[in-house]
Amino acid sequence: MLSRWPRPPSAIAVACLLALPPAMAQQAPPAATTLDTVEVLGAHHELSDFPGSVTVIDGDTLRAGQRQVSLSEALVRAPGITVLDRQNYAQDLQVQSRGFGARSTFGIRGIKLIVDGIPSSALDGQGQAASFPLSALDRIQVLRGPLALQYGNAAGGAIVGETVLDGGHGVDVDAWAGSNASGRIATGIEGASDDDAWRWQALGSYFSTDGDRPHSSAERAQLDAIAQWVPGEGQRLRLVAGGLHQPYTDDPLGLTRAQWQRDPHGTDPVAELFDTRKRIDNGQAGARWEDAYATGREYWLGGYGVARDVVQFLAIPIAAQRAPTSAGGVIDLGRQSTGVEAGHRWDGEHGALTVGAEAGWLHEQRRGYENFVGTQLGVRGRLRRDEDNRIRSNEAYVLGDLRPADDWTVLGAVRHARLHFSSDDHYIAPGNGDDSGSIDYSETAASLGVARAFGHGEVFASVGRGFETPTVTELAYRPDGGAGLNFDLEPAHFDSAEIGARWRFGSGDASIAAYRIDGEDEIVPADNRGGRASFANAGLTRREGVEAGIEARLHPRWSYVLTVNWLRARFTEPFSYRVVSGGVEQVQQVEAGNRIPGIPQADGYAELAWNDASGRIVAALEARASDRIATDDRNTDYAPGYAQFALRLQWRAAASGWRAFMRVDNVFDREFAGSVIVNEGNARYFEPGAGRGVTVGVGWGSNGAGFPPSRE
Repeated sequence: MLSRWPRPPSAIAVACLLALPPAMAQQAPPAATTLDTVEVLGAHHELSDFPGSVTVIDGDTLRAGQRQVSLSEALVRAPGITVLDRQNYAQDLQVQSRGFGARSTFGIRGIKLIVDGIPSSALDGQGQAASFPLSALDRIQVLRGPLALQYGNAAGGAIVGETVLDGGHGVDVDAWAGSNASGRIATGIEGASDDDAWRWQALGSYFSTDGDRPHSSAERAQLDAIAQWVPGEGQRLRLVAGGLHQPYTDDPLGLTRAQWQRDPHGTDPVAELFDTRKRIDNGQAGARWEDAYATGREYWLGGYGVARDVVQFLAIPIAAQRAPTSAGGVIDLGRQSTGVEAGHRWDGEHGALTVGAEAGWLHEQRRGYENFVGTQLGVRGRLRRDEDNRIRSNEAYVLGDLRPADDWTVLGAVRHARLHFSSDDHYIAPGNGDDSGSIDYSETAASLGVARAFGHGEVFASVGRGFETPTVTELAYRPDGGAGLNFDLEPAHFDSAEIGARWRFGSGDASIAAYRIDGEDEIVPADNRGGRASFANAGLTRREGVEAGIEARLHPRWSYVLTVNWLRARFTEPFSYRVVSGGVEQVQQVEAGNRIPGIPQADGYAELAWNDASGRIVAALEARASDRIATDDRNTDYAPGYAQFALRLQWRAAASGWRAFMRVDNVFDREFAGSVIVNEGNARYFEPGAGRGVTVGVGWGSNGAGFPPSRE
C-alpha cells in the first residue's frame, strides 16, 4: 500500500494564526506590482523569496521572433511544463504541469488558467488557452508544485497572464505570413487621460491557416481590451473585456500507427467523410476594485462573466448512433459563467494575513444531434440529447505570509470549496432513461512552503494536498449503462511535496527542483458503449520528477536558455475498465507499474542566441526534444521520441519603430508525433507534428517599441 503523507491543514492554520493582524506592527502598503513580483491570492512576493517553483515569462519573450498564436511558443521555457502541440486548432493545446493535464483529449485540464483576473478554466476544471492575448500581455506567471494548490479545484499548476498599464501612448501593428497559407495581423492602441487617472489598452487580431494536414484549416478573430482608473492613492478599478470568434475549424483527427507510418502528415478519411469541425465563440468581461484604505490594510472586490458557445461535428459512425442511448455525433453547447470575489489583506512588520471568498455559477445547455440526414453525412440531424447542467461553487480561503527573520519566508494557505453539480435531462425516449440528478462535493486544499535566502539565491521546500472534481462530461453517464449521473465517481486527491533552489549570478539565473506527487482516485475512462463515454477512479498513482532551468549570457553577444524535465509517472496499483469494440464488451486490465499515458519521461528546450553590438539584431537556434509517450493506460503503444530545431532572426530599427522577424520551424523537416490522444477508442492516438515551416513578419510601433512597449 502506498504510504500517505499527513494532511497539512492544521500546520498551515498555525502559520496563518502567527500572522494575525493584532500581533503585527503596521507598515506601508506594498509597492505596485512589477514584472519580477509573484502574486498568489493577494500575497505579493519577490521572486527571490517565493517559497515554491515559479517562472515569470515577460512580454518581450512572448513576442520576440514569435508568431504569437499559441502558448506553446513560450511555455517551453518554463521548467516542469510540457506542451504538446496538436497542430489542431479545433482541440487546442495539451499543456501539462508535472504531468497534470496529460489526459485531456481537448483543451486544458488540471491546470488553473487566469487572464487579467478572469478565469479561462471553468468551475469543473476544463480550460482553454486560446483566450490568452499573447500580443498584449506583459507577463505570464507559471506556478508549479504544492503552492499552486492554493487556487483550488484542478490546480496541479497555475498559468496566470497579466497586463500592466503604464500610461504610455501609441499605436502598434504586426503582420506575418508563412507556410500553409498561414498569416496573422494584429493592431493595438494604448493611451491615458491627461491627468493619468485613466489608462487603457486594446488589441485586435486575425489569424488564418490552411493547416499542415488535409482538413486542418482554421481562422480566429480576437479582441481584448483593458482599462484602469486610479481615483486616488491606493485605489484602482480595472475593467477587462474580450471576445474570440473561431468559425468552423477543421478537425483532422488522430491517426492509427499504420496510418501515421504510411503518411506522417495525413488525415483519417472519416474526418473528411463526416466533415469534422468545431466552431467557438467566447465573450468575457470583468471588473475588480482595490483599495488600500489604511496603512497595512487593503481590500478588493471583483466579478466576471463568460459566455462560451461551441458547436462540434464528430466522426461517430451511423451504426453507433442508432443505439437508444447514443447522444449523436453533433455537440451543441452553450455555457454561461459568472463569479464574484472579495478579499482583505493585513500587512505587518513580520508578515501578512489574507482572507477571501469566491462564488461561481455555471449554466450549461448541452444538446446532441445525429451527424447525418438520410445518406448525407456531416450535417445536423435528429435531436438525441437535451439537458441543462449547472454548477454552483462557494469557496473560502486564508493565506498566511510569515517572515520570522530577514532570510526566511513562510507561506501557507487553506482553501475550502463546496461544489454542487446538477443535471436536468429533457430527452427521454425508449431505451434512454432520465439522466437527471445532482451531486455535491466538499473539498479542502492546503499548502505550506518555506524559503531560506543565501547570498545570491535561496532554497525552498513545500508540501500540499489538492483535489480535482470530475467535469460535467465525466459525470454524465454511469459505467453500468443505467440512468442518472455517475454518483460513484469520486474526486481525485493529490499529496505533493517539493524541494528546490534558485540562484542568480552576474550573467543570469538558474533553478532546480525535485518533487513527488502521490495521487488517489485519479479519474480515467471506464466504458464506451452506445455512444456514451463514462469514467471511473483508477486508484493510486505516483509522479516523481526533477526539473531544472538556466538562462544566462556566455558573452555580451551570446546568450543561452536550457530547460530539462524528467518525470517518472506510474500507476501504483492495478485497475480495470470496460470497452465495447465491434459490439463485443471487453474488460481491459491495467497493471501496476504501467506508465501514465500522455507524459514523456524526459523532455526539454534549449536556445542559443547571438546579438550584434547594438542589440537590434538577434539570431537564435532553438531545439525541442521529447522522450517517447505512452498512448493508453495499458501501454500498448508509444509515440516515439524526437528532437527538432528552429531558427529565428529578429531586427529592430534604432528609432523609427520598425521591426521584422523570420523563423524556420522544424528545420530538418523531421516527421514526429507532436501529441497523442490518450485512450482514443479507435486507436487513433497519433497527432502529427508540423513539417518544415517558414514565417516572415514585420511590425511598426509609434512609440518605437513592440506592443505593449518594452519595460526594460
